Amino acid sequence: MPPLVLHTAIAKNVADGLNLSLLDDERGSLYMGATAPDIRVVTRWERERTHFFDLNNFSEQDGVAAFFEAYPSLVGGTLEPPTRAFVAGYLTHLVMDERWISSVYRPFFGERSPLGGDLRANIMDRALQFSMDCDRRKDAEFMSHVVGAVARCDLAFDVGFIDADSLRQWQRIVTDMMNRTPDWDRFRRGARRHLGYAEGAGEEFEEMVRSIPDLVDETLKYLTVERVDEFLHDAEGRSLATVKEYLQCA
Repeated sequence: MPPLVLHTAIAKNVADGLNLSLLDDERGSLYMGATAPDIRVVTRWERERTHFFDLNNFSEQDGVAAFFEAYPSLVGGTLEPPTRAFVAGYLTHLVMDERWISSVYRPFFGERSPLGGDLRANIMDRALQFSMDCDRRKDAEFMSHVVGAVARCDLAFDVGFIDADSLRQWQRIVTDMMNRTPDWDRFRRGARRHLGYAEGAGEEFEEMVRSIPDLVDETLKYLTVERVDEFLHDAEGRSLATVKEYLQCA
């Protein structure tokens, strides 16, 4: 699913669009929330436990509704501002991942797509996401803003289902990841872990990743830039509507 920088970019655009002091004053909490579903790399939880979406279920799912069903105490407007901002960011992550799965991955790369969900299709999907993340990282002002906000965040929110030690460790990981310069060798290592290939194993995998970044160009021709832009616009619009409803904006 989309990498961390893309998630913080959507969260920033949502906060900028709503122009609320709660989100403006708590940007660190917002961005921590926007990355937090991926904290499972620290906690070792199953993906469904943090994303509220079953990848093996092809029927319609609503991760936001499932999140609040699991944690009804996070619905109330009496929560402290850092916690509300964290939850708002968390919701943008759920929405964005859900839209990628439903509108991009499954119809174009998944097992029921024309590509059949094979190894090459999955590498194409991951490479495209990495390329999109790299493009967003080129905005130095944006990156400085997000990294600074995350690093300064005092973790004053209390969501109950994530412990303080894991959050502190995750804060360090997010800051470190965003400060690193991305390259395709890094992508290769990450894709190997994601797709279950050990170092030195998977000749087919190694052959395919050697074709990167040319494979990204092929992927964009297949998916089209217009569909990528449509996804980003849709994910941002749905995220803004979801956060607005959560915060009960007029």
